[in-house]
Amino acid sequence: MNKFLLLLFLAGNSLLAQSRIDGSMSFQTDPNKKYSIYIPSNYDVSTPNKMMLVLHPWNVNRWNAKSWCDTLVKFAEANSLIIIAPDGGSDGQVDDVIDTAFTSVILDSMETWYSIDTNKVYVMGFSWGGKTTYTYGLNNSKRFGGFIPIGAAVSGAGEISGVAANADGEAFYVIHGNNDSPNTRFHPLVGSLNNNNAIVEFNLLSGVGHTIDFPNRNAILSRAFFWVDSVNCEQISGLSQLEGKDFKNLNIFPNPVKIGNPIKLKFTPKGPSNYTLKIIDLNGRLILKNQWEIGSNESFLEIDTKGLISGQYLLFLENSEQKFKTNLSIN
Repeated sequence: MNKFLLLLFLAGNSLLAQSRIDGSMSFQTDPNKKYSIYIPSNYDVSTPNKMMLVLHPWNVNRWNAKSWCDTLVKFAEANSLIIIAPDGGSDGQVDDVIDTAFTSVILDSMETWYSIDTNKVYVMGFSWGGKTTYTYGLNNSKRFGGFIPIGAAVSGAGEISGVAANADGEAFYVIHGNNDSPNTRFHPLVGSLNNNNAIVEFNLLSGVGHTIDFPNRNAILSRAFFWVDSVNCEQISGLSQLEGKDFKNLNIFPNPVKIGNPIKLKFTPKGPSNYTLKIIDLNGRLILKNQWEIGSNESFLEIDTKGLISGQYLLFLENSEQKFKTNLSIN
């Protein structure tokens, strides 16, 4: 079914008058393709709203679009999020070709039916849905402002090897239980994301296996969403890397850096200037600030990491004419 007919179908079912919608339509070879939508109580048609694509697990005895959407309603309401849950069909897998095609169509349609901030569309999923958060998400990386894979049912980083390069500069908050095969399902994926210059944070949940029913789930999911949204908003605000003549040969090493070891910067300025270096955490707090007056010769700068804590940061180096930004990982 094309997007225009899909819009007519949903409009005919009073889509805009409801906060919780379960529906279906004929799509490709499936005569009853299902979806579920939740609209938070403070939805305002005059203001662009944030939206989360939510991808359900593979267990046809418990999970489908409706049950997954119901599970996330309190989280969505608390964070003023529109959520859209496409159904995986009779086999329950949300990454079949028909399912990913349907997901793309319904995302396009949501941006027509509702007032959506297209710069603030995110994706999250658990288990098979977590796997699909990686695969579908990275295949469509420019569509999403952040990614929250939860307990992803993967068998190593090889499952994203073809699309891992698309993680460059993207915000990932990975949630996983430390009793859920982390050496296969967690560490290789986080390592691959870091190797491909993603901005990565994670929560490895102590004593938790392969379940979405972990303690304080909504608070943990809210923290993850706040983090990816904060990173995305910083990028939207224009804090992107700007390369000028001074910074074309800039080297920052090591990165990641171990706490207590210095961060080293090497570059050749085009002329004398005053430079300011800032390290900012992903909540926008200034963690460190240094200033130097540098001549026109090759320069080496060192930044002490003592007193910092492990995590992901943004490093800025700027003078009156140019600004450089990069991700910095401290562990």
